[in-house]
Parts: sequence; structure tokens; C-alpha cells
Amino acid sequence: MGPDGIQFKSVVDTTPAFYFKAMQAAIHTRSEEFDDLIHQAERLCDRRSADAQGIIDSVTSMAQSSRGTRQMILAEYIQAYYDCFINNNYENAIERLNRTLADIDDDEYSSFGYKLSMTLGNSYHFKGDIFSAQESYIKGLRCLDAKDHPTQSEEIFIASFNYNLSVLLSSSQLNIDGEENLAKAISLYQKHEKKFQLSKCYVAYAQLLDRRQEYRRSIEYLEQALAIDIENDDQYSIALSRANIGILLVKVNEYDRSFAYMRDALEYCEANNLTWPIAMIKFELGQAYLYRKETDKGLELVSAAEKMMINLDNKKELSEIYRVKSTVLSQQKDHEQANIYLEKYVESLKFFFDNEKTNALTRARKEFESEQKEKEAKLLREKNLQIEDYVHKLEVSNNELKQFAHVASHDLREPLRMITSYLQLMQRGLNGVLSEQQEEFFGFVMDGARRMDLLIQDLLRLAKVDANPVIEKVKLNNVLEEIKLNVDTLIRECGATLSIGELPVVLADRTQMLQLFQNLIANGIKYNKSATPEIRIKYIERADQLEIHVSDNGIGIPGHLREEVFQIFRRLQQQTNVAGSGIGLSICKKIVESMNGRIRVEDRPGGGTIFKIFLPTAILQPA
Repeated sequence: MGPDGIQFKSVVDTTPAFYFKAMQAAIHTRSEEFDDLIHQAERLCDRRSADAQGIIDSVTSMAQSSRGTRQMILAEYIQAYYDCFINNNYENAIERLNRTLADIDDDEYSSFGYKLSMTLGNSYHFKGDIFSAQESYIKGLRCLDAKDHPTQSEEIFIASFNYNLSVLLSSSQLNIDGEENLAKAISLYQKHEKKFQLSKCYVAYAQLLDRRQEYRRSIEYLEQALAIDIENDDQYSIALSRANIGILLVKVNEYDRSFAYMRDALEYCEANNLTWPIAMIKFELGQAYLYRKETDKGLELVSAAEKMMINLDNKKELSEIYRVKSTVLSQQKDHEQANIYLEKYVESLKFFFDNEKTNALTRARKEFESEQKEKEAKLLREKNLQIEDYVHKLEVSNNELKQFAHVASHDLREPLRMITSYLQLMQRGLNGVLSEQQEEFFGFVMDGARRMDLLIQDLLRLAKVDANPVIEKVKLNNVLEEIKLNVDTLIRECGATLSIGELPVVLADRTQMLQLFQNLIANGIKYNKSATPEIRIKYIERADQLEIHVSDNGIGIPGHLREEVFQIFRRLQQQTNVAGSGIGLSICKKIVESMNGRIRVEDRPGGGTIFKIFLPTAILQPA
């Protein structure tokens, strides 16, 4: 009953169809909530925050309640993620993931199972088992690369697989170049603006430069990574970037800064119980002390790292620790202990250089690369066919446009000539009869007809810029002498001066060169309010290109209009009192670009404009 005593009619649809729709909506909402929790837990794990466990407990509870296959698999995945990145319990993560992957069918793997391969690869990677890690990464990458239209999330995983493969292969004892994988990862992370991941890529690229002994460049990339980490307020990544910078500073003999960076990073990692980073920083800090000849302190830290890596069962880092300790103990004349560590080092190398495993690693990489190249070749063939078809259509269209421009220009100019002729006859016949205002109107009409004729001629010139150019050796100084004769009247009327330096001989169309420079010179004189307009032309030859500068002391071009002035019919508002069609600079741009060059506008010191023309050195010819 309502408050006024009237019984409400039910407004709830009680049909089975309504219940079914409501149930579907509830399931969809719960699924979105579940996926959101997974993403939150991933982000916290990436930042090595133990707060992720509370969210993972909620995920597990929801999965058990729903009993859905997908939810149960993802719950196992995120717990393994936590075991790997927070607990450093790689064996637990590997066991959990392998067990779950064994029960996944192909459709489930294609939909979300590749995530498990990523974390499985991470777990093997942290253990130093590069062979099993590579197998997991390639399996996931192969699955995603098979998709014709991957989603944004899937593209980010493709980037992550490439990043991890790069780090794995480049840093392994086998030292396989992973730069190509890293470049793919960076490209995709930039595309999707993933700054956290980009920071990690910069760290990885810094490591590549480190191996090439380009230490200063390596530090620059690490500082870029650190800047991103600080912007993201990512304390874990800040610690790792600082640790890496500290490691590189040792190699450029900046020990005080190095120790400060590594100690800060170590303090953060110890406060957050991050076992693997603690062990790595102690090992590197120990090596820094060894470089400083502080042997006791260095060995103490290296030995502490050794114990931690043994607990982590990290074969890769242990191998390096054994090598360092063997070398230092030998230098201390402790030959017995040195030999023990040398034997451990040799034994550890057998794991990495076992022929069967090494061949399997190389073979897996080559098979994957072969698949990629075959896929790329197929796409390239399809793209080439599309391009050929497009080029043919473009050629037909261009030919039609050129014919149209040619015919239109002639057909349009003919009636204009007739209009102009009859207007002149009428003006002469009415001489002395017309009022002053009528004479002015006649002037406007005649001027409009002349400007229309000029516009049509310029359109025709623009259409003809790339139509059958005659390429030959052109002495630009000779072209400029001819231009001086062409614009002699304009030069004398305005009191202009031309200063032309020694210009090169180039392979070009002579008519186009004349159009290019005459347009620029005429503009520099016409758009000029100084008492003596000055035009200066010079050129600079560089290693990869030649530059030609055409400068004037005219009215200049505002910065925000410097791209627009090259557009057809584009004229500056303050220049409307100067005759012209607004096509001249469009012709200049088209001529330069047809020569594989570019043209831009800059301010001239003291006022005015500099047009800079950049052309490939391949067009240069001996004088």
C-alpha cells in the first residue's frame, strides 16, 4: 500500500525472459568486476606491493563461488603471479602454472592462457633457466602473433613477450642479440602510451649499450627510465633504475655517486623484503668495492648475494658470482678456495652450454623467426598487390587531372580574353561619357579578369610541375642570371638588390629551377616594406644533404602560418593588397618535394624571412 492508501501495481516484469536478461546482466557485471580485480592485482604485483594478496583472496573467492572455468584458471594465474613477483617462490609458481596449463584447451589458451605462459616464463627467467623461459615466452608470442586483429590488451602482451625475450637472450651467457625484440616492444608500448613498461625497455636498452661499453649513453637511457618512474611515483621502479645507474657509474669511475645510488636502492628493497633485487644489488655493490680494491668488503657482499641466489636456485647469477669469487680468491693467493669456485663456475657453465640445450634454444628462436618472416612475406605480397592497384588508379587519376587542367585552362582563358577585349572596346566607345565612378567600376572588372587569367595560368603551372620533367645538368648560377633579367623591371621599380653566392651544378629540370627561385625572389621583393629590398642566396654542402638559403628583409611570416603558406590559394591577410594567386609557394613546395627534398620557412635575424631548401647530395654534379 502507498501512503495515500492506494495499492501500487507491480512495475517488475515477472516473465521468464526478464529473469534471463537480468541474470545475464548480473553475470556480465560480475565478470567485469572480476577482471578489474585481476588488473588491480597485476599492477600491484608489478610494483612489488604485498597489498596484492588481499585482492587475490577476493579473486579466489569469486572464482570458487562462480565455479567458472575461466575464473578458476585466472585465479590460479594471479596467485602464481604473486608467488613469482612478491614471494620469490618460483618453484610454487612453476608447479601451479604447469598444472593449470595442462588442463587448458586450445580455445582457452588463445583467449587468456597466454597470460600463464608469460608468468611461467618470468618464473623460469628469475630462476636463471633461460631454456624453459624462452620456450614459455615463444609459446605465448606465437599464439598472439597468429591473431589477425589483436586487441589493445593482446598487443601489450605481444610487447611484453618481446621485451622479456630480449632481456632473456641478451643477458644470458649465450649473449644472443635481442635488440630486434626490444625495438618491437618499444614501438608497441609507445603506441599504447605504457610509460611503466617503456621505463623497463629503456633499462633493457641501457644494458645493451653497457655490453657495447657505451657507458655514458647507457646512463642517459637509465636516467630517462628514472624520470618516467618518478613521474609515475613508482617506488619499486625508482629503486631499480637508481641501482642500475649506480652499477654504470662504477664503470665511469664515479664511485661516490655509484655507492649512494645503490645503497638507496638496497635500503628500499630490504625494507620491502624483495629477495632477488636485494641479492643483485649486493652482488653489484660488492663488485664496486672490489673495483676500489676494498676486497674484504667486496667479498662480504658477494658472499651474501651467493647465499641468497642459492636459496633462489638462480643458476645464471650464481654462475657469475662463482666466476668473480674464483678470480678474487686467486688474486689473494687463496688457491684452494679459488679452485673450488673455479670448479663450481665450470660446472655451472655446463648447464648453459650443454649442446643439446643450446641447439634447442637456437633452433626454437630460428623456427619462430622463420614463422614470423613467412607471415610478414605473405602480408607484404598482399600489400604489394594493393599498392600496385592503387598506383595504377593514381596514374589514371593523375593523367585525367593533367588533361583536365590543360583543357580547362585553355577553355577558361578564351572567354576571359573575349570579356577583356569587349570591355576595352566599350571603354573606348564610352570615352568621355562615363562618370568617374563608372570608370572605377570598369577598372575593377578589368582587374578581376586579369587576376582570373593569372590564376588559371598558375594552376596550369602547378599541374605541370611533375609532368615529364627533363632532368639534366643545371648550373644554378646561370638560372639566377636569367631570373634577374625576368624580374629586372620589378627590381628597378622597388630599388631591390640581389646578392647571389656561388651555387652548385645539380641534376634537375631547368624550367622547374627557374620557377622555384623566381617565385621566391619575386615574393621577397613584393612582400617588402623596406626602402631597399635585399635578396641573398647562398648554399651549404653537408655530409648528407645540401642546403640553399633564400633570405629577404621583407615583412616576414608569423610562426603559426609557416606551414599554411605552402598550401594552395593560401595568402596572408596583410598581403591581400599585393598581386598574386596564392599558388607560387605551393609550386615551390611541389618542385622541391619532387626532387626528394623539403622546404621550410625561418625568421631572418634582423627581420625578414629565410626559405631553406634541403636537397639530397645525390643531385650534385661536378662544375
